[in-house]
Amino acid sequence: MATVLVLVAAILVQLVFSSDDITGCGNKPADVEFVLDSSGSILFKDFRKQLQFTENLVDLFDIGSNKTRVGMVSFSTDVIPEFRLGENDNKEDIKKKIAGVKYQGGRTNTGDALHYVRTRTFPVGGGRRPNVPHITIVLTDGMSQNSSYTEQEAAAVHGQGITVFVIGIGNQVDEKELAAIASTPTDNFMFKIDNFDALQSIKDRLAVRTCKVPPATPAPPTPPTVNEDAVLYGNAHCGPKIPVDLKIVFDTSAIGLDNSKFIMRFIADVSDRLDLQQSQSEVGTVTNDCATKSLADVSFGSGHDREKLEQSLVGTSPSFSWMMRKLRLSFDQQEQRKKVAVVFLGETLDGAEFRKVLRETGRAKFMGIQILVVGVGTRVNSRQASFLATQANQVFFALSYDIIDELEGPLLLQICTLN
Repeated sequence: MATVLVLVAAILVQLVFSSDDITGCGNKPADVEFVLDSSGSILFKDFRKQLQFTENLVDLFDIGSNKTRVGMVSFSTDVIPEFRLGENDNKEDIKKKIAGVKYQGGRTNTGDALHYVRTRTFPVGGGRRPNVPHITIVLTDGMSQNSSYTEQEAAAVHGQGITVFVIGIGNQVDEKELAAIASTPTDNFMFKIDNFDALQSIKDRLAVRTCKVPPATPAPPTPPTVNEDAVLYGNAHCGPKIPVDLKIVFDTSAIGLDNSKFIMRFIADVSDRLDLQQSQSEVGTVTNDCATKSLADVSFGSGHDREKLEQSLVGTSPSFSWMMRKLRLSFDQQEQRKKVAVVFLGETLDGAEFRKVLRETGRAKFMGIQILVVGVGTRVNSRQASFLATQANQVFFALSYDIIDELEGPLLLQICTLN
C-alpha cells in the first residue's frame, strides 16, 4: 500500500512539473521581442544580469527565419532599438548583440516602449509574420513615469493580439501596473521576483510558456482611448480617431530662417507623437521655398519622412492669401481622409489682405478643411486668428517661436479627438 502511495505521489509531481518542462517545447515558430528596462534605478551590474538572462533564454529557443525570431529594445528616457526582429538568424551572433547592449540610465518610460512594440515591431497592416505567436517579454524594476499612459499602451498592445510576459524585479514595482502590462491570466504571464539574481530561476518556465502561446489573432484595430493628461502634460503618443491628411502652413519669408527652424522642429515632434501609420494619416507642409535648402540641420525623428517634408517646401508665396489658396489646392478633393490644416500666423494682416485671406479660408472650410490657428508673438491680432479658425477652441497662442513646443500637447489633443 505504501508503495502504491509513493508511486501515485511521484506521478502527481510529474504531472505538476511537466507543464513547465522545457523538453516539451518543440520547434514551434514565434516572434519574440525583448523589452529591457535600462533606467537609472537599475545598477549597471544588475543591467548586465538582465542581458545574461536574455542570452540564456535565447539559448533555449530554436532560432531561424522560419522558426523563432527575436528582437530587442531597451528603454529609459528614450526607446533604443537594439536589433530588429529577425535581423539575424544565427544564435551566437544574436547573443553577441545582446552582450553588447549599452546601459542608458534615465527615466522609466515603459509606455513609450510598449508604443514602440505595437507600432514598429508588430505594426497593424504590415511587417507582422502571420500565423505565429507575437510575443513581448518586458523586464522592469520599477513603476513607470506615467502609469496611466503605460496602461493605455498595454491595452492597445493586447488589442493587437500581442502576448505580453512581464517580469517585475525588486520591491519598487507596482503590481497593479504589472498586471495591466501582462496578458491574462496574469498568473501565467506575470512574474514577480525579489532581485536580479532570481532571474535564472524562472528562465525555463518562461521559455516553455512562450512556446505554448497560440498564434496571434488580433481584434479589429481600433484607436486606443486618448489619455488627455498624458498627451497634454507628458510625452504620450496619440492616434487620430479617423485618418487625417494634416498640412502645416507657415510663411518662411515673413518669419525668417531661425523661426522656421523652430516650426520644423515642432513639426518633427508632433509627427513623432502622432500614430501616423496606425491611423493611416499623413503630415505635409505648405509654405514657400526660400528656406528649403537651409533647413538641413533640423533634427528629425523617426515618426515621419524627412525627405518628404522637405520636398513639400516648394513654390513661392507673394502673400498670405496666396498661401491659403495654395493650402486649399494642395488637398485632393477625392481624398477620404479628414482634411486638417495648422496655420501659423505671426503678424496682423492689413485690411485688404485679411479680406482675401477670409475669402480663401471660407472656400477651404466649404471643402471641409478643418483649420487650426497658431498665433505667435505680440503682433498677432487675436480677433483675426479667431476668424480664421474653424472653431473658437482651435486657436492657440505663444509669445515667441522658441516656446511653441508648449503648444504641442494641446494641438495634438485637438487633432487626435477630431471626428
